[in-house]
Amino acid sequence: MRILVVDDEPMVRFLLVRFLEEEGHTVDEAADGIEALEHLNRRAYDLLITDVHMPRLSGIDLVRALCRQGNRIPLVVMDSYPDLFTESDVGVEAFALLAKPFDLSEVRRVLRMLEPQPV
Repeated sequence: MRILVVDDEPMVRFLLVRFLEEEGHTVDEAADGIEALEHLNRRAYDLLITDVHMPRLSGIDLVRALCRQGNRIPLVVMDSYPDLFTESDVGVEAFALLAKPFDLSEVRRVLRMLEPQPV
């Protein structure tokens, strides 16, 4: 899968990118929603993993912008306060919600849910 990881915390991006690449995925990264939109306007992704709270353009505003463009990319939202977040906050249904700090086994579980199921 080609995955875009968006988070303003360099260590979170580093750990996620390294983990996802070790799992065999192609990964790009962005430090905020504006950088993410630049990536998303250049190429197609199979999955977007984004933090909610970021400078310049938040994860919520990023997802809203994608919806306006008609981009229905599968979405994983990361947030330190997941109990305060709902899909209605962004107007789309999140594929998954990861509570920060998260365990990499939880990321692996989400990725497995995305894999095509045998017929």
